[in-house]
Order: sequence, then C-alpha cells, then structure tokens
Amino acid sequence: MSAGAPDALVNAIDHLVDAPAPAGAQALAQALCARHGATVAAVLFYGSNFRRADDREGLLDLYVLVDDCRAALGGRLSALACRLLPPNVYYLELPVEGRIVRCKYALLELTAFGRYMTARQSYFWGRFGQASGLLYARDNAVRQQVTQALAQAVLSLLGRALPLLPDEVDETGWWQTALAACYGAELRPERPGAVEALVRDLAPWRKRLTPLAAPRLAGVSTQQDRYRLHLTAGQCRAGRVGWVGRSLLGKTLNVARLLKAAFTFSGGIDYLLWKVERHSGVRVEPTPFLRRHPLLGIWGVAWRLWRRGGFR
Repeated sequence: MSAGAPDALVNAIDHLVDAPAPAGAQALAQALCARHGATVAAVLFYGSNFRRADDREGLLDLYVLVDDCRAALGGRLSALACRLLPPNVYYLELPVEGRIVRCKYALLELTAFGRYMTARQSYFWGRFGQASGLLYARDNAVRQQVTQALAQAVLSLLGRALPLLPDEVDETGWWQTALAACYGAELRPERPGAVEALVRDLAPWRKRLTPLAAPRLAGVSTQQDRYRLHLTAGQCRAGRVGWVGRSLLGKTLNVARLLKAAFTFSGGIDYLLWKVERHSGVRVEPTPFLRRHPLLGIWGVAWRLWRRGGFR
C-alpha cells in the first residue's frame, strides 16, 4: 500500500486478521514454518475454510510469504518458477487431534505479495481483497507489511470495479460486481450463485471496510448507506476495456499456473480435477496417460471440461 494509505483501513484489517483459527490451520502454519525455515515471514489463511472457521472438510488454503524463495525452496529452478510465474503451489498434510488435516499452500516472496496488490491482473488482489486471517507473522514489521498489502488489495478490488458500476450502488452490489468481474477474469470452476454466496459470507469484512475504503477512491461519494459515482464516460470506457485485457491475461496465466501446479503439487492432477468437480459438478476421470504425461494430457482434459461447463 502507498505511504499515504489510510491508517483507519489498515487498523481495521489489523483487527480482522486476528479472527480465531481452528487447530488444524494453526498446526499447518507451524509445520510450514518448520518446512521452509527462517525465511518464512508470514502465513495467511483464506478461502471458504477460513470463512467457515473449518478445518475438517477439503483442503485448507494457505499462503506462505517468505523473504527469499530460493532459501525457502532450496533449488534454483523452483525459485525461478516462483519469480516468473508466481506463486508456487504445494501440498501438506499432517495428523491433528487424531485426524488428518490437509492444505494447499502457495509460496511467494513478501515483497512481491505487496507489489502484486496493484498489478494489472486481478489474481492477487481479487483474492486478498477478501477476508483472510494471519496465522503467523515473524514480527510487527512483517505484520505491518501484510496488513498494508491487504488494505491495498481492498482498494484495488473496489477501485478497479468502479467503471462497471451504475451511477449509484449499495455496498452489496459493489462487492458483487467487483468479485464477479474477478471471477470472470479467470478460468473459475464455480457453480451459479457462487458470487452471491461469497458476498454474503464476506458481510463482516465488507461492512467494516467499505466505508473506510470508499473515501480513498477518486470519483466516489457516500450518501448514507449508498455510494454515488462521478466518472466520465471516457473513464468508464477505458475501465471496461481494461477488464477485457485483464480477462485475457488472467485466463492465459491461469492455464500456465495449472500446468505448473501439476508438477509442483503432489497429486496435482487429481487435485485439479477434484477442484473442478467440487465447484462445478463436472467430473472427469484421470487417465493413466494423463498421470504419466500431465503436460501433454491436460489439454484434452481441459477441452472436455470446458465443453461440459467445468469452467468458463
């Protein structure tokens, strides 16, 4: 976030990220710190399991922020992949209280995390403009960096959506439009109504943060519980064109990240197909050829999934 960022927004997020986390998430965070060593600066918990405070169903979504990905990963090629096409995605499971908890975790350098909150692509700020929890921060300086990045993500999420909004909108409509645009800019395997359900889940987050973010966005004024926009026709056109480019870029990078995850993620092919089925109801069984040659086989599978509505 920029140096002139509003303290009130950062402070509100600093409070919200301390939401209680289930024991499984805390144990996974400790294990990830042990796995990647002293270079781990912070661990974030986000996604549907975070919003439900649940560690018993599916895979938890965690983000590991490090000082240096080479030190964290121990290999030049993995570090290069992390820097060229971030983040790297991995898998971890461990026993907790007589059961197994599992997570999919992304690894990224802390400085890059902050930088991507103002990037053209919505992949990062579209996720972290939403609610998340801070499971671990090495010190107060790191905590500040993370909360400032999250505050910038909220500003990017709401600000980039302005050209897509009507002249007057309420808070729910603003977030629904913003998140639908982010979903549309990726190959997202989501059921109908997913955005509406997400907006409902985010009520505590958005109700606390929207009134603090809105005054920081040019062209927005607040009238009680509604927001009025003062954008020119040219600004709206340019903003909508920007979303077309963002969608093309986002979907291209999604394909590249999926291919990379097939190699970095243990059981990556099975996970990807499970993820599509979980969100869309469309199931495709992995073939022996796909398991042996994911880089070649994934293209035919992607085509079948797209034809059957697995993603858009």
